[in-house]
Amino acid sequence: MKSDFEPHSPVESWQRQMAALAFDSGVASGAEQAGFIGLALALLQAMPPPLVQAAGRSAVPDIGQLLAAGAPTEAALALLDGWAGYMLSCGPGGRPMATVVVEPLGGEASAEGASPALALLGALAALLAGDALDGDCGVQVDWRTAGARLN
Repeated sequence: MKSDFEPHSPVESWQRQMAALAFDSGVASGAEQAGFIGLALALLQAMPPPLVQAAGRSAVPDIGQLLAAGAPTEAALALLDGWAGYMLSCGPGGRPMATVVVEPLGGEASAEGASPALALLGALAALLAGDALDGDCGVQVDWRTAGARLN
């Protein structure tokens, strides 16, 4: 693993940002979800071309109207439309839980959040973070004590 002082490739840098989003969305409050959706949108728009190709992702949709209408879950789902599968459920203690699958990447990830939108973002970010998720575990807050979970 590279230290924080070694240069990272554009893909590695982007994946580190996705790892931070995965952890942060797991402990965010429902009141913060619109900001997190905006951040996820910006990161997906900046997704490095090799990952766009590998994931089979098409253009990122315009979700501004959904956010303006107060529909954060629908906005998060729109970010997945056409390239990622998902499942929403209820985790222990009643917290929303999501699993996101991107078949071309051969993987899936699950996460909890304060809202279905935050759970979806956490799962998507955890999946796209790749190895950066493991590398960031040591520098993040102890999310287990905050009641959040990433799988």
